[in-house]
Amino acid sequence: MTKFKFNWGWGIFLTMTLFVLAMVYTVYLTMQNDYILESDNYYQETLEYDGVIVAERYGKTLFEGQIWKLDSTGNMTFTLPLKIDSAQCKLLHPADTKYDRELPVTFESNELTLLFSELPLQNQLWRVELSAFIGENEALLRKKWKH
Repeated sequence: MTKFKFNWGWGIFLTMTLFVLAMVYTVYLTMQNDYILESDNYYQETLEYDGVIVAERYGKTLFEGQIWKLDSTGNMTFTLPLKIDSAQCKLLHPADTKYDRELPVTFESNELTLLFSELPLQNQLWRVELSAFIGENEALLRKKWKH
């Protein structure tokens, strides 16, 4: 019986075979995911998303130069250049949606106060979505905040 010799020819064959098997396995894994990237009402969703983009641009100009610091009572007050009609603030937990909540907001003329003192959870990372409405225009500010 002859003894098997591992030479460069077998090395190339083994390398190519492993590469092809890895590619076949990768294609198999990608075919298992059922991602639906299309929608029946994509035009309406695009228009809604365009509205969000416009609101974020308006929010960047409205909240420009605001400093995010808590005062002695644990609240945060912004002085805005325009008088706002209404406001709302959502705190979105990055890991679990069951912790998402609405933050109480008070506003008077052009002063907006976020009532962080009424928030029971401390030392949490939140994604803050602050919406201020001036007439029919919405100003949206998205920011990460640890409280």
